Amino acid sequence: MKEDKEKAFIFIPARYESKRFEGKLLAPLCGKPVIEWVYKGAMESRLASGVYVVTDSERIKEAVEKFGGAVLFKKKHYECGTDRIADAVKDMDVDIVINLQGDEPLAKGEVLDQLIMVMKKEKPKMATLARKIEYDEELHNPNVVKVVCDKKGFALYFSRAFIPFNASDSIALKHIGIYAFTKDSILKFTSLPQGDLEKVEKLEQLRALEAGWKVKVVLTDKVFVGVDTPEDLKRAEEFMKKS
Repeated sequence: MKEDKEKAFIFIPARYESKRFEGKLLAPLCGKPVIEWVYKGAMESRLASGVYVVTDSERIKEAVEKFGGAVLFKKKHYECGTDRIADAVKDMDVDIVINLQGDEPLAKGEVLDQLIMVMKKEKPKMATLARKIEYDEELHNPNVVKVVCDKKGFALYFSRAFIPFNASDSIALKHIGIYAFTKDSILKFTSLPQGDLEKVEKLEQLRALEAGWKVKVVLTDKVFVGVDTPEDLKRAEEFMKKS
């Protein structure tokens, strides 16, 4: 953590409810709840001024406070984690906002710092992460979001479909759902109307593209295992035991 003229904060939106895996953020993973691994990974950042879990769940609030984490608690319904964060930052002294999903236990500060550096140097409204697809089956898995970029590394499109068509896994990119915004851009983003593409694909980042925003895609070679199901939790545990 550091103090900087241009202040970056990491926010972890955290809901207890989940259609596929209720209470997944509190599920035990190698002796700690998932949310604790996410928080501790974020705390490794050298460029962020602070880390907050943003939640409406008493259970998550208690769990985070138990391991010494900082919580922003508000009992209010939001459509998505980005809306929850935007409401939290509107009255805060913050310049760069990192939206780190609460189900990404393998996310580390080093990768988050990549995003922060891009925001500081290139000044995009929005940035996100991607890595090369690892397995052929991911190409056709709608839960693995794909992204194609232009020559300068800006997103052309995100899709649950196999894009680019007939690509091998050597050039196809998997989107990692971690985002960076400026304070102004996250507040603007949440006021944008949903477009047809976002509604069809059920991908909120398409709202930015439909509004004409340029979204910078930062490539990483780090492994991420988002915990959406009990099977994902087992995969994350296997990876952590090996590493």
